[in-house]
Amino acid sequence: MVFVTVGNAVQGFRRLLDAVDKLAEQGAFGNETVFVQRGNNLDFRTVHCKGEDFLPMEQFSEMICKADLAISHAGAGTLFHILQAGRVPIVMPRRKQFGEHVDDHQVELVRALASEGRIIPAYDQEDLPEAIAEARRRNSQPVPPPPSQMLELVAKAIEELMRRKR
Repeated sequence: MVFVTVGNAVQGFRRLLDAVDKLAEQGAFGNETVFVQRGNNLDFRTVHCKGEDFLPMEQFSEMICKADLAISHAGAGTLFHILQAGRVPIVMPRRKQFGEHVDDHQVELVRALASEGRIIPAYDQEDLPEAIAEARRRNSQPVPPPPSQMLELVAKAIEELMRRKR
């Protein structure tokens, strides 16, 4: 199964959702079920994937554990869960220029985690096919434990997000 999540930000993230739906139509995921957590993209209706707007945390964690491939936005909390499950996710950051977030902190997080080999970045839709191939290769190998620098970066990002929500 392929699990795609865009989190719960109030801004939409159709750039990722439309790209995944198109890839599913083209057969990029073979016969695998593609499940999409759509978030606040109420106008998005997938034709080639299954999905729901939001998932309870227990179901979200279960989907991550069951997935052979995870494709995600660059939310620190989401990435923490995926990395804890031992997955190497494909990560497309939400970007300010497309109205997907208030700033480009997700781009910074993607660059940092990609430099440590913890994720496979996909900055644009065109990056996804190659990222899928790389993720399939890397997820078939054991994942080394995360370095403390990565954990500190994720913890800092979560703290910053929590301060913004208050």
